Amino acid sequence: MEHSSFSYDEQWMSFMEEIGQHMPGGFFVYKAQSPEELLFVNQATLQIFGCENLEAFQELTHNTFRGMVHPNDYPSISASITDQIDQREDNMDYVEYRIIRKDGDVRWVDDYGHYVHTEAFGGIYYVFISDITEKHEMLEALHASIQKIHAEHMTFSRIAQALAKDYFSIYVVDPDTESFVEYSSTEEYNQLGIEKSGENFFALSRKNMERLLYPDDHDRFMAVFTRERIMSILERDGIFTTKYRMMVSGQPTYISMKASLLEDANGRHLIIGTNNINAQMTREAEFQKRLIEARDRAKSDFLTNMSHDIRTPMNAIVGYTEIARAHLQDPEIVRDSLEKIASSSHFLLSLINDILDMSKIESGEIRINIAPCDLSVILSRIESITVLQAQSKKLHITYDCSRIRHTHVMGDELRIEQTIVNIVTNAIKYTPPGKDVSLLAEETGTDSQGRYGYRFVIRDTGIGISEEYLPHIFDSFSRELKTTVNRVQGTGLGLAITAKVVELMGGTISVKSKVNEGSIFTVEIALPPNEAEEQMEKSTEDMQSALAGKRILLVEDNEINAEIAILILAQYGLHTEHASDGKIALDCIQAHSPDYFSAVLMDIQMPVMNGYEATRAIRALPHPAFRTLPIIAISANAYDEDVRACLQSGMNAHVAKPFQPENLLSLLYQHIIGRHAAH
Repeated sequence: MEHSSFSYDEQWMSFMEEIGQHMPGGFFVYKAQSPEELLFVNQATLQIFGCENLEAFQELTHNTFRGMVHPNDYPSISASITDQIDQREDNMDYVEYRIIRKDGDVRWVDDYGHYVHTEAFGGIYYVFISDITEKHEMLEALHASIQKIHAEHMTFSRIAQALAKDYFSIYVVDPDTESFVEYSSTEEYNQLGIEKSGENFFALSRKNMERLLYPDDHDRFMAVFTRERIMSILERDGIFTTKYRMMVSGQPTYISMKASLLEDANGRHLIIGTNNINAQMTREAEFQKRLIEARDRAKSDFLTNMSHDIRTPMNAIVGYTEIARAHLQDPEIVRDSLEKIASSSHFLLSLINDILDMSKIESGEIRINIAPCDLSVILSRIESITVLQAQSKKLHITYDCSRIRHTHVMGDELRIEQTIVNIVTNAIKYTPPGKDVSLLAEETGTDSQGRYGYRFVIRDTGIGISEEYLPHIFDSFSRELKTTVNRVQGTGLGLAITAKVVELMGGTISVKSKVNEGSIFTVEIALPPNEAEEQMEKSTEDMQSALAGKRILLVEDNEINAEIAILILAQYGLHTEHASDGKIALDCIQAHSPDYFSAVLMDIQMPVMNGYEATRAIRALPHPAFRTLPIIAISANAYDEDVRACLQSGMNAHVAKPFQPENLLSLLYQHIIGRHAAH
């Protein structure tokens, strides 16, 4: 069985809530893994449980699916759900069980569940339930009546016929002889041409179902509808349920079947009831349709918002390229243009990494990756990316970062840069030519946890935001309906996503604005210091001098990549030896003394032996020096899980391709010189 997979996060769950609250019946979502935590419950479910609000429901059920089910029913229900999901290709199940309402009343519900696998929550079930207490009590009455048939001479057919009004059909079968009687009161069922009584119940029923079953459900139903299979499940769980489609009045119609076994002094009776559940399944189909539409909308919105973020650095790259071409005889202008092109390329590469992560496209998922970063470098890149856009629009733009004292911190470099760039470019977009835009970055002190506080204030004298729209400025993908605004193409990263990023970083974002006067956006975040960097802050020249003459082993299977890396390392005075796969690297290390190489730069995906395997093999060598030899991953595998895999294999750090030479130099200095200084 293959499980469908979606990417759920908080934003995705908001789609679920929007859909679920409009469902006419009970609906809830819970995690498949113990303790089966509930993720969403709609109002109709609260009413079934007699709870006036969500808090009362959570207190009653401990916010778990197990807490919803009567404790005496849970073991068999849980086993039945697992069995059905394992057996069915559509990942759906049907069960009935008791619940205990808040007022203590015990009720029966039916449960139509659908299993999906998600990246954020693992396996989850979303479930439709309804109160079937009255129907269940009627069926129980039938069981009780059978026990009294001989003693009280009651007419069994009259009892069953009365109960059949609430069922599509009811069968009473002798499980030993397979003689049966069928009771139904619906004209639709009577027109199917099914025998009302007779012998060989299972063989005769299978013959009828051969002509009545919807073709797509034929094999699955026939595999489970055997005397041996049904009796085995009844002996284990006490109840058998299944769901299938059959042709009724020329249309495929969903039917649910429930069987139970009654044993008394008068023998055994197999009671089988069927129900037309087409209405419930139509509701499920509508839910699936809305789910797909919501997923497609999330993907479309994400791509739309990202398109503007891509165009922003691309505009800088194209613009500075033209400037460089026009001033080929002026080395200073060419050098400045190349630096700004490189800066914009760095930002563009980070955005491309987001786009390539399909889970983020489908769910809007954004992760915070804490790592050492330099605020002075980030702010310099922000200026390079945005200044050309402001100048091309004839705006006066200023950048003031003079009030920041501590620049080496631990934070998510991409998200900090992405957030400020988005707000600055929005200010540029919505500010008419000749007006002003400014970015002020300042340090606000140290909090009780020793983190530095930073405030980023982006001001503009643009068109401003109306009082009516201001409360909705951070709503998902919203734009103010104003002619001057709608002429501006693109929505950028989206202030809703920007606000979410700031929130995930533990910060705050606020805005003040007046129409035709401008806006002030303020972002405040607290970042812990990068103490190792602050204690060992060195210039590029200092690091180059300290590393000169050190020997590096480069493990890289791509000749062009290897050639580029060797040339860059040579610029810093480093000697490099090259191995084209992990096995050759291991042999090379073993062929020399333990202190021959100062560090290893390790690719990940290589033939013969990959980077993970090679690192583990090096760490396992007998000499203790190999357990501390710096091994730095230098790979295109650059997602969070790739970085974690590198560290788990024994590597010291990770650098993503294409790498920034200064970053690689800093890492080599930290792990070679810093390691010796620490000892």
